[in-house]
Amino acid sequence: MADARVVLITGASGSLGRALVSAFAGDGDVVVRQSRHADRGDVSGDLTSEADVHAMVDAVISRHGRIDVVINNAADQMIGETGPFDAERWAAMLDATLLSAVRLTSAAVPHMPTGSAVVNVSSLAASVAFPVAAPYAAAKAGLEAFTRSLALELGERSIRANAVAPGLIEREGLAHDWPSGYEAWSVGTPRGRVVTVDEVASAVRFLASDAASGISGVVLAVDAGWSTSGRIP
Repeated sequence: MADARVVLITGASGSLGRALVSAFAGDGDVVVRQSRHADRGDVSGDLTSEADVHAMVDAVISRHGRIDVVINNAADQMIGETGPFDAERWAAMLDATLLSAVRLTSAAVPHMPTGSAVVNVSSLAASVAFPVAAPYAAAKAGLEAFTRSLALELGERSIRANAVAPGLIEREGLAHDWPSGYEAWSVGTPRGRVVTVDEVASAVRFLASDAASGISGVVLAVDAGWSTSGRIP
């Protein structure tokens, strides 16, 4: 039997992070959870700190010897509180959402064998404009550009890089907290609903699997069809 893959998942303590952990662990992979908080992950540290990132990767290599899959899921989720002209907010968002993935991937790649995979979690906001979301959208758009460059740069080593771009993701209380937006998203999709964390996690798992061995440099929308058939008024 082949050795189980070593899968490093950032932002593992959030709702999507937990779904990702469950999806990969269910396949028998060795999952390493990254979190900013020591009590919520197997490795902990600040992804905006070069020293912390290298310490976390070194800890994984010390224990497991390699990294087969990197899932860049961590991001600054604070959107909607500022407009597009707050430069300080832009810097913080780019650091936490884009450069964090660049740092971690750069540190991990030397330890990734042939056949490994990187999957970045983007967002539909990277390609569709939403109010007061410019810093987040730009960070995610940069993440998608980074994904395509990774696919090109790492192709000779047979390391693939792809991204998943979720639409609105279901969570407890969402319909109550944002009824108009929730309804608009739901009726604007062929499925008549928003997507679940498990559906997004399944897409990430697929792109990291051998079943997707011929796929690299793509951004896969997971939005119940919203991006092809509807728009929020």
